[in-house]
Order: sequence, then structure tokens, then C-alpha cells
Amino acid sequence: MGHIMQQWRMLELLRQFIARLRASDATASPVAAPAQPASAARAGALVAAGHAGDSEYRAIFDAGIAAFRAGRYEEAMGHFERCVELRAEDADAHLNLGLSCHRLGRREDAADSYALALAQRPEFAEAWFNLGTLDLERGAYESAAVSLKRAVLLAPHHAPALSNLGYVQFKYLGLPGEGEEHLRRAVRAQPGFAAARLNLGMLLQDRGLLDEALSAYQQALRREPDLTEARLNRALIWLARGDFARGWPQYEARKGGSVHFTARGFRFPDWDGKPAPGRTVLVYGEQGLGDEIMFASCLPEVIARTGRCVIDCATKLERLFARSFPTAAVHGGSQNDSDHGWLAAVGPVDFQIAIGSLPGHFRRSAADFPAHGGYLKADPAAVETWRTRLAALGAGPKIGISWRGGTVHTRSRLRSVELGELLPVLRTRDARFVSVQYGDCREEVARLHAEHGIAIEHWPDALADYDQTAALVAALDLVLSVQTAVVHLAGALGRPAWVLVPAVPEWRYRVEGETMPWYPSVRLMRQSGAGGWQPAIERVARELRERFPAPDSESDRSGAE
Repeated sequence: MGHIMQQWRMLELLRQFIARLRASDATASPVAAPAQPASAARAGALVAAGHAGDSEYRAIFDAGIAAFRAGRYEEAMGHFERCVELRAEDADAHLNLGLSCHRLGRREDAADSYALALAQRPEFAEAWFNLGTLDLERGAYESAAVSLKRAVLLAPHHAPALSNLGYVQFKYLGLPGEGEEHLRRAVRAQPGFAAARLNLGMLLQDRGLLDEALSAYQQALRREPDLTEARLNRALIWLARGDFARGWPQYEARKGGSVHFTARGFRFPDWDGKPAPGRTVLVYGEQGLGDEIMFASCLPEVIARTGRCVIDCATKLERLFARSFPTAAVHGGSQNDSDHGWLAAVGPVDFQIAIGSLPGHFRRSAADFPAHGGYLKADPAAVETWRTRLAALGAGPKIGISWRGGTVHTRSRLRSVELGELLPVLRTRDARFVSVQYGDCREEVARLHAEHGIAIEHWPDALADYDQTAALVAALDLVLSVQTAVVHLAGALGRPAWVLVPAVPEWRYRVEGETMPWYPSVRLMRQSGAGGWQPAIERVARELRERFPAPDSESDRSGAE
């Protein structure tokens, strides 16, 4: 027990040491490492001096290197654990033990090993780089940036550290200028490093510099032809520009391990999109809710070309899809489900296809997008119930509103607006606003009412059940939203929606124009420049007044007074 407590105390001291380093100015010289407890230091020296000579130690160390390079990380970890038992002062052994743990997904153990390496050698750039990369993976972006800055300070030409630092700065910390500087330094330091060019391309794409981004991706792919994210991001630019013939085939790159695809583990042959009468095709979900809804516009063509269609969708969409595609067999579940036993009830399946692969067969040009009036069908009884509830709010248009969209990984900061920024819209005379904002927004709604006297109806029962959300959206006169799933829901129902689109939109919203090929009922209100929402919001307010003019009778005016 005493030995365990000594190890615990030493790790606590080391964590404090790392915290002090991170809290200090990244341009300062490294501070001194804390002393180990005396008994631990003596024990380490005794074992290292008394039980291993140089050749024995080197053999263990080299065996760990060989195992790591062969991908045998458990074996490598065992060798490096032995090394640090023999020579606790060897920073390289601690680093390699951390790398082995890192590859095995043992992140806390990896972090402790990197800390131990830094305790022995505070100026160890490689340890700072790996600690920063670990924090980047864990979502600790501020800490990641500090560690990566130290790595760059100690090794100014360390291309991977420069690349990761630039990435975290532009992607998560809102520092595109600093991010670009570090990414360009990474490219100069190691011109053949494809990942740096990929990250630079992503930064340029986020800034709307699409030609420059395409060039960066092309350069990355010349160096690493199978770089999945470069191929996929290039496809997204082509799709955003309406070049569907080039975009969809490259969109298949998402299946190569990107965050844009969830492999489902079905074992049927892939369907090639050709007519298959008498055959059964399984279409499975693989991305987010909005994407499932958007790609579902292709399901009528699948049903028409096959003998039978089986749809595996998100649980939230099961009733909505079953009602909308009554001749298909619909199953709702999680994309993380590994139990496919439900397939036994639907009978033999001949082919499978990911829902995001359908447009590659059915939407290869702008002319292939149908001018539909809605392909999803809300529950008619529920729609009438919501119409009655909306009518009880009083006269005037009933407008659904959503102001936050995305996550930190999908540029939520750029896609969202503060509720208070929408005051010019919310002050539209006689309009009744209803929240269709997912997540807990009660405090925001309450604060708006307290500060400005404007009420937004918030009905959790409408948002907790997506079939009810669909019915509410179908009952509204208009939906006003940022880029989020409710836009897809409104468009797929054929209901009017206006979308506040940032200067650099998601690919689904195209790079220009006021319409979406996917949804004839949706209009796009574009931001005029990065960060400037007010002109678009003023435009929405003005067009709302034109679309829903307030009654101008004497009685109405006197009532308003």
C-alpha cells in the first residue's frame, strides 16, 4: 500500500507541475521539475543501477521499439513498463510507454507517462507534442494549445506540432489568423507532410477561400493519395458549388474512416442503384438526423426500382418514415446498434446501401432534384391538435424559431446567433413565435421575456417526440432557423422555412443563391460577411412584415394602443 501511495503522490506532483507549466507564459523558459519523493527516487536509482546493465536495458528498449513499429502495442507497453522500472529517469522510456498506452486508447495512462517524461526532461518537445495531441483528442482545446505551443517553442520546425497547433487554433479557439500562420510554417518546415496541407485546406475552406482550399487538398493528395479527409473535403466543395457529377463519387470517401460516416456492420452486397425488381434493398442511416431526412428524398426512387425497400433509420424518425413510405419496411434504432436480429422479421435482404450514397445514383445534376411539395407526411390528427393549440395564442402568424445549430465540431460558433440578436424579427407586430430549438433553452427564453417583454412559446412535449415536432412544424405558418435539422424537417414536409445562412455555409446550403435544390419551400437569407448577422436579420424582419402585414383597421390600432 505504501508503494502505491508513493506512486500516487508522485503523479499528483507531476500533474501540478504540468499545470504550472501550462499556466506560465508559453514564451518563458521551462520551469524546473518538482523533486520526486526521496524514497521513490532512491528506489528507482537502486533498481536501475543494480539490476540492469546497458546491454540488457538496450535489448528491452529495442524490443519495445520493434513491437511498437509492428503494431503490437500491448507487447510494446510491457517492454517499456520494464524499462521505466529499471530506469525511472529515462524520459525516452516514459514517452514510448505513453505512446503505447495512447495507441491502446488508455489515455489517462498515456497522459501520466508523458508527464513523467517531462518531469525528467522539461524541455522534451516530443513529450509536449504528444501531450497536446492527447488533449486535442480529449477535447481539452485550451490545454492542447498550451502544450503544442511549448513543443513549437522548443522545436520551431516540428511540423506535426505546428500543424496540430494551427488546427486547434482555427477549429476550436476562434484564432484563424494564428492558425494559418502555424499551418503555413508547418508546410514550409516539411513540404511533404500531407496532414499539414490538409489542415491548411480546411482552414481556407472555413474562410470561404475555396479555390485555395482545393489547391491545398490537391497538393496533400499528391503526397498521400488515400488521405480520406482531403478527398472528402474536396467533394464537399464540389457539392457546395453544384458540381454533383464530380462531387458524389468522391463523397464516398467518407466511408474511409471520417467522422461523416458510421459503419453499420451489415454484410450484404452493395447495391449499384440499377433496377432490381423482385429484390430487397436495405437502406441504412449513417450520419445525423438532418442528413437522414435530406437523403430520404431519394427513397421514392429506391422503392420504385426495387421489389422491396427496408429502411433502417434513427429511432426518432421511425414513425415519420413509416407513414411517409408505407410500402417500405421501416426499422428505427441507434447507429451504434450491433444487434441486427431485427432483420429476421423482414425476410431475406439482397443488397445494402448507405443513405448518403443514394444521391450518387439519383441526384447527379440539378435537373435530377424533384420539384416536390413534401415527401414526409406528418400525423394529420397531431397536426390538427397543434393548429388548435397555436390558434389559442391569438391572431397573427405562428412562426417557429431556432437560433442555435451544430456542435463544436460542426462550427456551431459560426452557425448560431444569440436570441437577443433576433429582436428586430421578434418585434414583428402580431407575430407569435414558438421555439423549435432543440436542447434546454428555457433560461434564454425567460431572459428575453424579462429584459424585453417578448414571449416565445416553448413546448417541451413538442420537441421531445420528433413525430410531434413534425406535426408542429406542419401546423406553423413559417419556420425561421439557422442551419439545423429543423430546416430539413420543414423542407421535407413541404412547409415554408427561412434560413439564416453564414457567409461560409455548410455544403448542403450551396455557396450562393436563395434556394436549396433539396427543398423548394426553403429560402436562404445569407450573411453578407463573416460575423455580421445584422443585415440578414434586418432583411428577415422586413420581409416578415411584407409577408404577414399587420391588420390596419381602426379597431386594431385602438386595441394595440
